[in-house]
Amino acid sequence: MKQKFYILLSLYFIVSCSLYIDNEQPDIFFEYTEFDILELGGTYSDMEISADGQSIFLADYNNNRIVKINTGNTMNIDGFITLGSHPGSLDLNSDRSIIAVALEGKSKVTILETSNLEIINSFPISLMNVNDLAFVNDTTLIISSRTDPSCITLNINNSSEISQSVLNGELAMDRDHDILYVATSASIKKYNWDGVRFSQDSNISDPYGFSSGKVHHFVYCNSNNTVFACISSMEEDVSVQHVYSYNGSDMTFAGKYLIKSPGLAVAVSMDGHRVFTAPTDADEMGVFVIEFDQKTKLESNYFLSAGNLTDRGLILDSQNQFLYILVNIPGDDDSFEPYNDYSFDLQRIKL
Repeated sequence: MKQKFYILLSLYFIVSCSLYIDNEQPDIFFEYTEFDILELGGTYSDMEISADGQSIFLADYNNNRIVKINTGNTMNIDGFITLGSHPGSLDLNSDRSIIAVALEGKSKVTILETSNLEIINSFPISLMNVNDLAFVNDTTLIISSRTDPSCITLNINNSSEISQSVLNGELAMDRDHDILYVATSASIKKYNWDGVRFSQDSNISDPYGFSSGKVHHFVYCNSNNTVFACISSMEEDVSVQHVYSYNGSDMTFAGKYLIKSPGLAVAVSMDGHRVFTAPTDADEMGVFVIEFDQKTKLESNYFLSAGNLTDRGLILDSQNQFLYILVNIPGDDDSFEPYNDYSFDLQRIKL
């Protein structure tokens, strides 16, 4: 009798478990958004977008190329040009007709037409290990180095080079007012342009709060005259959890955006109201691009990326319709191809 009872009890338990249906849904605190992926592969060091949002330009660092992307209904590669060696930074002139490329491995700057990626000119420069460049105006570039202590300006009409009393770092230019902002490893400096030389402004930002930092991305927003810096600390015991912003007029602190890890990239809408940032660390659900309200500094949206993110790998079109991010999809790397390690693709998210 006991044996039969145990058998019946076991059958009841099995049937009961098989009939149980878990109707509970996980709590989701973000909206799923439409996105497209353009498979590219490569390690990208910088990206720029045309004024109409129809073209994106990528610096393919390991493959020594500049890649032009058509952002129509279906994203596709519109062309590329092999330059060599290690294109590290890009910038477009005021009408987006030409693009300047800093070649880190050759100590050279190359100027391309954006329409067809044809080379207009190339200039050997005195700086080693070129880090960043920016158009001061349509004829002059400011260029920084990872190792040389100061920057240079380069006239792309006559190839003349002038050493400037500007500390190296990440560059952001206010072309309307001839003002240069430089994010160094310790603070943000402001410089004024007189047509030939830069002079340091008396306003300097406060130190970041740690002795030495690495700047991942640095941008200027013209509409609210504010600079945004993504920084990580070089000190092992210091954890950076914010993206920092400063007022461009006097370099006072404008606020910080809590992302709980160092920021890799930042993009700001044309009106300055929406701030998008790519954090280093992943959430339990994945890696998100986080949108903040610029006025309140509070989170307003999350956008799930298709993979890990990278420095400077975030850009927004001028109409605030699409967000473009460079993503390294886990398991997508080909370990047998050394130049394809950390192969990034382009993800487009509809806002």
